[in-house]
Amino acid sequence: MNDTDTPAKTAAYSVVPGDMYDWSDLTGTRPLPRGPVLTRFAVATASGASHLLVVGPHDLDLLDAAVDAAATTTVVVRTHADADLVSERYAARSVDVVCGDLRAWTPDRPVDAVLALDGLGRVATIDADPADWQAIAEHLAGIAPGGSRLALVVPNPGSPLAQLRAVTPEASDDNADWSFPVHDRGNPLSLADASARFAGRGYTLWPDVDSPTLAAAPEACSVALAVAHGRPADTPTLRELQPALGQTLDTLGAAAAAGGWLVARGLAPVPSVLGVDRTGDETSWTAADRSWLIEAMRDSARRDASGLRHHVRRLRDAVAGAPERWCGLQVDEIGLDADQVVPVHESTVKLGESADEILLGLLDELAAYLCVAGWRHPWPAGRGRDELAVLLAATVDLSVTPAEVRRVRQRRESSLSSNGMAPVVAGRQAPQDADPSELRKLMAENEALRGQVTWFKQQMRQRQTMTHEVRTAARRDVTALNSRIKELEDQLSARQATSMNRVARRATAVPGRARAGFGRVPGARRAARVLRRVRAALRRLARR
Repeated sequence: MNDTDTPAKTAAYSVVPGDMYDWSDLTGTRPLPRGPVLTRFAVATASGASHLLVVGPHDLDLLDAAVDAAATTTVVVRTHADADLVSERYAARSVDVVCGDLRAWTPDRPVDAVLALDGLGRVATIDADPADWQAIAEHLAGIAPGGSRLALVVPNPGSPLAQLRAVTPEASDDNADWSFPVHDRGNPLSLADASARFAGRGYTLWPDVDSPTLAAAPEACSVALAVAHGRPADTPTLRELQPALGQTLDTLGAAAAAGGWLVARGLAPVPSVLGVDRTGDETSWTAADRSWLIEAMRDSARRDASGLRHHVRRLRDAVAGAPERWCGLQVDEIGLDADQVVPVHESTVKLGESADEILLGLLDELAAYLCVAGWRHPWPAGRGRDELAVLLAATVDLSVTPAEVRRVRQRRESSLSSNGMAPVVAGRQAPQDADPSELRKLMAENEALRGQVTWFKQQMRQRQTMTHEVRTAARRDVTALNSRIKELEDQLSARQATSMNRVARRATAVPGRARAGFGRVPGARRAARVLRRVRAALRRLARR
């Protein structure tokens, strides 16, 4: 199939060892680097360059923009079909085309700018001994000295999003799938590692590396994650990796969840968050410490009702303070900068009139994220997006009905559509009912809790009955003890009586005993009566 032993030259392009026949990287099934974000980096790399090197296959529209910005360009591709296509397209321009293995090519004049937005997976022939990422990178570093400009894409082999996609077999019979795997030990394993390899500035690419809608510097990854989460796209989005996303963010950081990274060196200033808006035009976002949406969704997933309520209150206060700053924003365009809620994007679209209407629209979009993504929230029994929006509004004492939520949503979506923009959940129908499996789980937990409450109540009644019996027995024992104590006190008092007390009692009894004894003398009673009569007579005489 290939003829690597007899390199040849054609009138249109040069050939070096490792050239390949019969198939094409440009027309194969695998996507090529394209889109406004990568085009921005391509133009920044090529602008003012005297000799631009384009490594591997690129989308031809992107290649047009890079070629127009450089004085001269060399494009290195490994297949003859691609070399023919590129050389014919740029026959009238100062473009040299090389067909073959990148490792077999050495420039005949200095290179001051390198564009490798397809990475290093399709630059070497598959007929030679496989070379890992590090070997190809070292060769590229020799071609492009440290002072040259560089834009290089590095796939992230550990990305949860990348793992969800179909993995191309390494030994496929389909020519379009022939490329070297990125899962080798030489591939950078982090954004910092990728940046250090070429002494450049690293950016994360969302949601994929072939056609990203966002590129973000490390300090802005959280905001980029939120924005990429809401951009309508045909490719899988971050909401598909929801089960692993929370743990990935907590343990590795937002950059580790990206599909890949872009290493830029020597370019003109590029915004910290660069992407496309909902009309498909290039735009930029203000870099913030964190994303309000991501923080709110993490609290929701943890069922942290107080944390979610805190985030909603902070948003309410920010919107009430300056509603004109928030009337054109959607929920993924909210940042947290030094714990202050700030907009990360300027918009002239008007999506609401009053502060309450703007806030309700943002909370409705948050409810849509939670429902569409299947994230848990503190009120899982809520039936769908409308009722969840009502519950979120109630956390800040905003009383609304599901009908009012739907009216606000319709006005917002109408405004977006009239401006050629799409809602954050366009084309995705949220389930109207809560997740049945989640409800079953909650019902089981509720039944278990009810059983525990019943058991505790039974234990409490038993303890109360035992306590009453103990108190009754104690009262009886106290009464008996008090009676016994009185008896003992009486006995003690009797024993403590002295002999003088006994003599005194006998002395007091003497007159009575004397009278009793005197009464037993014959005639004594009669004499006593006579004396009483005489005494009475004398008393009468004395009164006269």
